[in-house]
Amino acid sequence: MAQGLPGGFRKEAAGLRVAVTAQTPNPAQVRAYAEARIARMSRHARLHDASMIVEAGQGKQPAYSAELVVHLHHHVRLVATAAGATSQEAIDTVVNRVDRQVLRRKDRVTERKGHLGADGIGPAGA
Repeated sequence: MAQGLPGGFRKEAAGLRVAVTAQTPNPAQVRAYAEARIARMSRHARLHDASMIVEAGQGKQPAYSAELVVHLHHHVRLVATAAGATSQEAIDTVVNRVDRQVLRRKDRVTERKGHLGADGIGPAGA
């Protein structure tokens, strides 16, 4: 169940704070889709918070752009931007890029320190 927090963040059940700013013609649908896509990333690591901005271009190509900033524990910040013809395409692309960054970080930390998650804390299931 989501709760309102200061600063426009919404608290998800897994402890992930998500903020989505949608400057598009249909912000409610874009916000719901983005929150669902971001929540799936928590299967790889314990995400602290995520902030996404989705903008509709005014007569520009590509029509939509998205930026996602994800904070892991220990001050790790991952950032990606993407553009697409539709808002869903831009959201999917940016989430996939950050997801790959999380997996690369997880591999680096695990290889260096043993069985750790991307955030550097214990197994992801613990």
